[in-house]
Amino acid sequence: MCDSDLLEALEEHSPEGIRKALADGVSTLALIKGREPINHLVEAYFRSTRFADCLQIMLNAGAVIGDPLLEAVLLDDAPKLRDLLTEKPQRRHQKLDLLGAFTCCRGVTALHLCAEFNCVDSVRVLVENGADANAPATM
Repeated sequence: MCDSDLLEALEEHSPEGIRKALADGVSTLALIKGREPINHLVEAYFRSTRFADCLQIMLNAGAVIGDPLLEAVLLDDAPKLRDLLTEKPQRRHQKLDLLGAFTCCRGVTALHLCAEFNCVDSVRVLVENGADANAPATM
């Protein structure tokens, strides 16, 4: 299996394909077309119910998002998000930047990303913790 097989599995949100590529030795950190594989997953236009599973597989295999807020939201991990907001309540207003194939997600809040990625559980946590549903994106 090669990098292009992992890229295809990421684009199709195929947990089985991702697992197979990783088992065959494809790295979660080696650049594909100049970008880390996890970025191909997150930045792609395709959205499915398998997205969080694919993201978790990549994270478990060593990929890194780099921001705990972004990670919790993209995984729709309500308990992790709740803990993060308990520690740092100001993060509910934090502006985030995420590249996308067709949607601009620069200067957006976690609530914007919840809408983009259909993270219903995270929406509940953010609203319960005072996130501003009317906060504008900066771009």
